[in-house]
Amino acid sequence: MNFIRLYKSRKYLLKLLLSITVLMVAFLSVSTTLLFYNSDKTMLQMQQQAELKVLSQIKYNIDYMHDTVKNIAVSTFFDPDVVYLSNINVMDMGELAQKLNRLEKTVSNSSFLQNITIYNAKTGCYYSTLSSLNCQDDGMNGVIDEYIHSQKNIPVLTFVPLYTNKMPFPSLAMFIYDNVSESKLVVTIKPSWLFDNLANMNKTSEGIRGSIFITDKSGIPLMAEQQSDVASIESIIREKVSAGITQDYLVHGSGNAKSILSFMSSNKNDWVIASDQPYKIVWGKLSKMRVISFAIIIVFLILSIAGSLLIAYRLYRPIENLLNQVTGIRRKETDDRSKLDELKVISTAYQDAMHQLVKHESEEHTNRDAQKTYALRRLISDASLPTQEEMEQVNWDMDFNQGLRVCVLLMDDFAEFESKTSDGEKRLYKFAIANITKELISKSANCEVVPMGNDHFVLLISDGNRSHSDDMTTLTHTLKELQQTILQYYSLSITVSIGEKVDRYQQISQQYGHVLDNSNYRMIFGKGSIITPDLVGHNNDNITFQFPIDAVKKITEALKSGQEKDFQEHLDQLFQHMKVMHYNNIMYAILHLLALVENIVREMNSRTVRQVSLDFKRYVQDTMKQETLEPIYHVFLDIFKAIQKQRTQDVKEQSNQILTDTIKEMIEEQYKDLNLSMQSIAAAMKLSSAHVSKQFRLHESVSISEYINDVRLGKALQLLETKDYSITRIMEMVGYNNESYFFKLFKKKFGITPKEYRFKTVVQE
Repeated sequence: MNFIRLYKSRKYLLKLLLSITVLMVAFLSVSTTLLFYNSDKTMLQMQQQAELKVLSQIKYNIDYMHDTVKNIAVSTFFDPDVVYLSNINVMDMGELAQKLNRLEKTVSNSSFLQNITIYNAKTGCYYSTLSSLNCQDDGMNGVIDEYIHSQKNIPVLTFVPLYTNKMPFPSLAMFIYDNVSESKLVVTIKPSWLFDNLANMNKTSEGIRGSIFITDKSGIPLMAEQQSDVASIESIIREKVSAGITQDYLVHGSGNAKSILSFMSSNKNDWVIASDQPYKIVWGKLSKMRVISFAIIIVFLILSIAGSLLIAYRLYRPIENLLNQVTGIRRKETDDRSKLDELKVISTAYQDAMHQLVKHESEEHTNRDAQKTYALRRLISDASLPTQEEMEQVNWDMDFNQGLRVCVLLMDDFAEFESKTSDGEKRLYKFAIANITKELISKSANCEVVPMGNDHFVLLISDGNRSHSDDMTTLTHTLKELQQTILQYYSLSITVSIGEKVDRYQQISQQYGHVLDNSNYRMIFGKGSIITPDLVGHNNDNITFQFPIDAVKKITEALKSGQEKDFQEHLDQLFQHMKVMHYNNIMYAILHLLALVENIVREMNSRTVRQVSLDFKRYVQDTMKQETLEPIYHVFLDIFKAIQKQRTQDVKEQSNQILTDTIKEMIEEQYKDLNLSMQSIAAAMKLSSAHVSKQFRLHESVSISEYINDVRLGKALQLLETKDYSITRIMEMVGYNNESYFFKLFKKKFGITPKEYRFKTVVQE
């Protein structure tokens, strides 16, 4: 019992033991199955070879006997004495006795022959070495005579079985004759030579081989008594021989009647030598071998299980020692060994320990990064804030006592990025950009990267004592690689602004302001550019601003005259002039140009009936959103096209639009009037109803009455949502006095009645 509890409480040990045992049992089972199958097959093959050897020997003896008797028959047939006896008409008894004596010598000289008989067809007499001088005696008790007179075609020079009631097996005779004289020579052999031989073989091998017998081509045995199932054997042999099979080995029958049949054909006399053996004889010998093998396997299996117990425990011992150490460290309430195996307990304890370790490392790393980020931001915003002691407490990846350079990484199209990206995705993008930047820059210089605000990062580089030209070339190449990497993997464009080198970290905050201002020149150089101090030096020096007077005059004239080519040409010149301005002056010039265009439009409207109506607030907002000059340039082209489109609009079309807008305003103001209709509107405007209806449908694609109903139903929907008035009062407030008509229109437009809509609104609230 203690032994069982020991293994039951140790689940992994039990698994180990079961695995080894199952593996051994499976191996032994497969091996035993293959062994038994192979032994059965091998035993049958051995039995087949033995049977075929015996049958081959018997076939050889029969063929030898056949050839010998055939030679004797042929030589005897042409013997003068035989020729004389076959053709004489009157026989002399003395001479007959002499000739038969000579034939008896031929018979006695052969171990096969039993009798030689001559049939004289002329006299119908038989002359036999076994008969008396009576010519009617064939020497075989009339068997030969009966056969000759019962057969039309008698086989020549082949054994013919002649059956008698007095013998258990037939006599075998060989005929040779001339078709002209029809006299025949019959040579019979001793049947005991063949059949006694077979009988003796069956007796000596009784219980081992079964029975050996001879059949004709149809499967009928030549012997009168057989121990085997003659009917089934006849059909099998007949089928095989008719298919041209000369020898075969097969198992037939079922149950206790199951036996093994072997046969071999003799082509010389159309006989089949067969052996039929009970299957249980072969199976009995095989079963004995299998019983012994099975007993050996059982013993081996028992020894294997015992050995597996010992091996499993020895393999388990290191795990048990480790388990005792782990469970000694773990709290008792978490050590539930009844539900988990030992490896799972160890794995769980290891995972818990690693989780705690990773958690502590992560917290330490996060705190360290947060501390570094906080220190960097303080350093960048105001270099006087962190003290020397605070700087030394941070584990920096660069030396702040060497030459330092400040770079700003500005995200392009930030407004679009901000609107289409979730907060979580923003954090991931910024984390990725910071890591990629640090990884690439660190290949050539020590650096620190920190995100500042929303749209840019600050990159601090410690580039040592290298020359300015070499340093700038290497840095520019690395920053281009950085831009391409971020664009390739994240589809984000980055503009880079590079600052001048400073000697002390206390100058970083001041340099950061300069570099950030320089990044605004993305307006000129475009998105994804690299802006260096040398590149924008002239712009920063060009602080004076005066809007070109010639440009104002030419743009005004082109706008008023509607000359698009002139307007575009002067606009190009003005924007080229902006590219050398200070950034603040560029923005002032753009706003000044917008104000100029607005004043020109206002002046044109004061002098003509055709009014140009533009939403300049929207154009100002669109302009301020742009990050480069090129889209701003296209904004002014769009303004020009919009002005010219309105100015060239057909007067009649403009009048019709004014008519439509006036009708819509009247409906919005008078929808409560029960008498409001297309006729009342036409009468108020002193126009025909047909003209008013046609123009309104042309511009709005609906009739005036449909538009009135849409406005009234929209107002009714608002009252149902916001007021507690009754349905009837709301109906009257929006200009209806027929409740069924109101309900019909409401349901047609919104799919439900006013009452159902109010109920649905209340339930949802």
